Amino acid sequence: MIKITVPATSANLGIGYDTLGMAVSLYSHFTFERADELQITGCPEEFQNENNLVYASLVDALREWGEEPFPVKIDIQTEVPVARGLGSSSTCVVAGIMAAAALTGHTVDRAELVRIATAVEGHPDNVAPAILGGAVCSFTPEGGLPRCLRYEVSDRLRFITVIPPYKVHTSEARKVVPQQVALADAVWQMGRIAGMTRGLETGDLALIAAANDDRLQEPFRRALIPDYDGIRATCLEGGAGTLWISGSGSTLMAVTDDTIVAKFLQVRLHEAFPTCETHILTCDTQGAQIEYL
Repeated sequence: MIKITVPATSANLGIGYDTLGMAVSLYSHFTFERADELQITGCPEEFQNENNLVYASLVDALREWGEEPFPVKIDIQTEVPVARGLGSSSTCVVAGIMAAAALTGHTVDRAELVRIATAVEGHPDNVAPAILGGAVCSFTPEGGLPRCLRYEVSDRLRFITVIPPYKVHTSEARKVVPQQVALADAVWQMGRIAGMTRGLETGDLALIAAANDDRLQEPFRRALIPDYDGIRATCLEGGAGTLWISGSGSTLMAVTDDTIVAKFLQVRLHEAFPTCETHILTCDTQGAQIEYL
């Protein structure tokens, strides 16, 4: 039996639409073993079949290597909510690919994992940090393989994560984002992406806050999150440096460099938004992990 642990991720980091992502200390745990028939536990019954994303990703990886699919027993225990902008689908994709390699004796490095996972998921902004850990800037050259630039994130930073009790599906969130932007807005974004990555590396909260001023997607997606304005105001008034929509939402992520501020802010959020789940997270530095049980 093997166990695979994959961190949740926060894509975009406000300013880096479809390019930036960060692994955070919230995890999905998967166990795999060969079986006589497919068995999936730990998820709703409707997903306990061959269409389950974990198993489908395992099958995709096997076929990539010319291997025939085989039945497995999969148990899923996850802290990562579905359709909340924390990369739940990426944890499933990465786990399935890693299990396919382990159960067939393949050795794959992280670059190969990113390549296959990007092909399955369609883009690297969540799968890359889930595999590599840290913060990652990803892009795919025309006709080439994904390129991933990994950044260490200061251990002083705390990410207060607010998860509303409702979903925002990525497909719906993409529909509200304009397909063309003004040159001035493109220029606006570029310098701020550099500022965000440097701020995360150095723990410079003022730089992170100054850089986090997106014009491409957050002004449009915030309307999909009814609690956005209230949560944002509570976080900023409570001492957070800034706040962004995690992925396509509905999760919101505030940033501080003070653990006491983070704890007081969590209390305030719980009082003001009792139906929301809150966590104080750090950046995960290890990425996906595998162990034999």
